[in-house]
Amino acid sequence: MNFTFLEVSDKKNLDKVFAFRYKILKEIYPEYLEKSALKDEKEYDKYDVYSVHFAALDEEENVCATVRLIYNSPIGYPTQNSARFDNSMFEKNKLGEMSRIFVDKKYRSMKTTKIIIEAVKHYMYGKMLQEGIEYTYGNLEKNFLRLLKIYKMPYHPVGELQQHQDFGWRYPCILYTKELGCANPELVKLWGKME
Repeated sequence: MNFTFLEVSDKKNLDKVFAFRYKILKEIYPEYLEKSALKDEKEYDKYDVYSVHFAALDEEENVCATVRLIYNSPIGYPTQNSARFDNSMFEKNKLGEMSRIFVDKKYRSMKTTKIIIEAVKHYMYGKMLQEGIEYTYGNLEKNFLRLLKIYKMPYHPVGELQQHQDFGWRYPCILYTKELGCANPELVKLWGKME
């Protein structure tokens, strides 16, 4: 399977990203969509205006995976605003959050997901370096936290497992950019050459 990975900057593809997110959330969290009362079958929230969006497109140019990186957010971050933990250790101007990491169910084999996550790491690491982001929140389910560690995205819980108001039981987590680089030296090598 050949994928095209891109940072989404145009309205047409951003609408496709939001429609894809709606589709995935309808499968896994339909109650959240009902509560949100979105009328156009696109899922977006108040953090999207402070985000950079990435997508994987399949051979027909359909979105098959998404992720966003929120940073410089004056309204805080989803994890910070929905979970209980001590966030005083993180400097606001060096902080971000990665969320809406969604993969279409037809591409969720270990092999294909790995290809997608490798691309996510590539784009996210570069953007974190570019924007001076030293640590990134994530609000992660136990199984997804384990999966990301297998894929060398070493998130660490910073609070206890807790019930999210919309998305079930999750750990508030942090990912250190420096540690992501140590776990993936090929990223440091690549982005070091591009600096």
